[in-house]
Amino acid sequence: MRRSLGDPTARIAARRSEPVAHPSGALSTVSLRRVSGTTTSGAPWSFVVKSIRSMRHWPGIASVPDDVRQAAIANFPWRADLDVYLSGMELPKGLRLPRLYHLEDLGDERYVMWLEDVAVDAAPWDLGRYRAAARLLGELAAMHPATGPNLGLRHYADGPLRHVFLPALRDPDLWRHPLVAAHADPLLRADLMALADRVEPLIEAVGELPHALSHGDACPANLLVPADGSAEFVAIDWSWPYPASAGFDLGQLLVGRAHTGELTAAELPAVHEAIEAAYVEGSGFAPADVAFGYAATLVLCSAWTALPFERLGEPPTPELHELFRRRAGLARFIADIGRGL
Repeated sequence: MRRSLGDPTARIAARRSEPVAHPSGALSTVSLRRVSGTTTSGAPWSFVVKSIRSMRHWPGIASVPDDVRQAAIANFPWRADLDVYLSGMELPKGLRLPRLYHLEDLGDERYVMWLEDVAVDAAPWDLGRYRAAARLLGELAAMHPATGPNLGLRHYADGPLRHVFLPALRDPDLWRHPLVAAHADPLLRADLMALADRVEPLIEAVGELPHALSHGDACPANLLVPADGSAEFVAIDWSWPYPASAGFDLGQLLVGRAHTGELTAAELPAVHEAIEAAYVEGSGFAPADVAFGYAATLVLCSAWTALPFERLGEPPTPELHELFRRRAGLARFIADIGRGL
């Protein structure tokens, strides 16, 4: 608290702690909390406290098949976000990290990060903001060229894709479920299965493209717009410590708000076109390399999770039907991009 306020004599008068919502799929995140309060002189202070751990501490690790469990533990990039801080990675002007005020090493591959609680500009994302984000992601890639291959894609394909997502999509019951059958067009299943047969050729093809370090989960929720104007974006939750192909970060930038249902299928083409052009401008990579790398990794990483099948067990409320309708539109959009590769 003293460090954040720049006051070595400050004393805490009141404090509180409350949970911060975070994705259930964030297997390395034990908890995310906002710890805040005031000093005896009335100065407010606040932190986001992020507790992380190796996947071997994840409560669901026993559900992972025995033959892939150790590989999953070894390959899951549980400390990627922390390592960005420890590496001192240079970022393009306009992009910064939240300030790290304190790091607790709990031992046994567990850490607690005390981070700046960024006050966020609440203005909605428009095409201008998407372009600005894509340009900076391109600049980030240009600053940190790396040699492939993208081992993360290989771990993903051999792990969750092979053992979780594709078996779920191949299950006829999924496509007969009222939430899916009501909104997915009849050809969507066939198109996704055709793309599943092309996973290996696509991984090989993107391996030939220029590679660079990337954010890994550059969705709008992880690109905070600070209200104080200290940067264009504050990038949180870095998740991909592997070299990635040109255009890789654009996939999550596109699908992030579509996953939450905020971005409709009708809006996807304009965002898609805008971020691809802005990334080319920022990176200086050949447009053809960016276009293919973006499209291929979008398919490889996002086609199988476009439908929120993890929510099929919930009551089919009108709100959930609307989410499935929008997510079916996202799945169709990605499948059509895949058909063009």
